[in-house]
Formats: sequence, structure tokens, C-alpha cells
Amino acid sequence: MNRLFNQNTPFWKFMGRVYDAFVLNVMWLLCCIPIFTIGPATTAFYYAMLGMVRQDGGYISKDFIKSFKMNFKQGIQLGLPITLLGAFLALDIYLCYHAGRGIYSFFMFFFVVIFIVWFAVSLYVFVILAKFERKNKEILIWAFTFCIKNLPRTLLLMLEVIFGIWVIHLLPGLVLIMPGLVVESHCGIFSKIFEPYLPTTYDPESEGETPANEDFNTDDINDVNQWLL
Repeated sequence: MNRLFNQNTPFWKFMGRVYDAFVLNVMWLLCCIPIFTIGPATTAFYYAMLGMVRQDGGYISKDFIKSFKMNFKQGIQLGLPITLLGAFLALDIYLCYHAGRGIYSFFMFFFVVIFIVWFAVSLYVFVILAKFERKNKEILIWAFTFCIKNLPRTLLLMLEVIFGIWVIHLLPGLVLIMPGLVVESHCGIFSKIFEPYLPTTYDPESEGETPANEDFNTDDINDVNQWLL
């Protein structure tokens, strides 16, 4: 009986992670309500979740709020154009699909290719913003570079998002937890991708709160710049 309520068992650890994902999911949904705040909300979502997955963060709610506030302006500057571009491409694909064949088929194929590139790059943008202090142009270039450099993982990230959307389409109530589970899985992949550029240890008790946008390895990060040459 004691083992059943022991919080150190794999079951309760798993349930704890599910609960944390649920909490972050709800905070993200609430912060996305104004639409134009999708960028900073998604950045905070990934920042707090990465801290949980890598076990180098503090309290997830505090990490979320701190990152949301710190990246609010830059998150809007990146998030709003990215959101509008995605909506524009999706609308064009929809219109071309219903317009018939001929030239519209060509344009639909063109917009689908651009949409796939947009999809892949946008997956990396807010994670980079969450963990690295860079200008908007650099973040976009890095996002494109990382998604090409890690193409198999990028495809896996995209499939997870598509699967999550499909599940929510079948069971709309899962919108309260499914994005959190997808982001948690994403962060497991991102932690491997960005491992060379992030510190290996972090002690929240000795250093206080997690320093948003400052926990990158300045020595190894130069390798990314070499990819851009």
C-alpha cells in the first residue's frame, strides 16, 4: 500500500509530468486568446517545458510567466508575421483546391511547398527565441538552418504536430492536454538538437530562478554561425 502512494515510483512520476504538461497547456491556451500573443506564449511554453524535460528549470509556472514577460515584444514581432503568413498560405491552398484544375493546380502545389517550409521553420523559431538571445533575422536564419541540418528530426516534429491536430479533431476536449504532450515530446527532441549549445548542469537552489535567454554556450554556438557561411 505504501508503494502505491509513493511519489518516487515511475507511475507517479509519469502522472506528475502529465499534470505539469496540463498546467502549461492551459497557461498557453489562455495566453493565446488575444491571438497576437501566440508568439510569446509559445516561446514561454517551450521554455518552461524544456526546463522540465532537461530538469534544469525551476517552477514551471514561474518559468512560463518569466519567459512570457521577457520575450513579449520580440515574441510578437516574430509570432504575428509567422501566424499571418501561415494563415495566408493555408487560405491560398484552400482557394486553389476549390478553384479547379489547370493553373490553379500549379499554384496549389507552389503554396503547399512554401507552407511545408513555413511549417518546418516555425517549429524552431520559438524554441530558439526561448533559449538564445538573438535578433529576429538571426533567429529565422538559425531556424531554417537547424531544420535542414536535422531534417529527419524535423519530419518527426511535423508528424507529431499533425498527429496532435488529428487527435484533437476527433476528441476536441483533448485540446486541454494534447498540445502539452506534443510540446513535451518536441522538447525531448530539441534537447538533443541543442545539447551542444546549452549548459549541462543547473542548480535552481544555488542560482535562484532560471535565467531566460541566457543559458547558452557561447563557445559552441559559433558552430552554428559556421553553417551559415
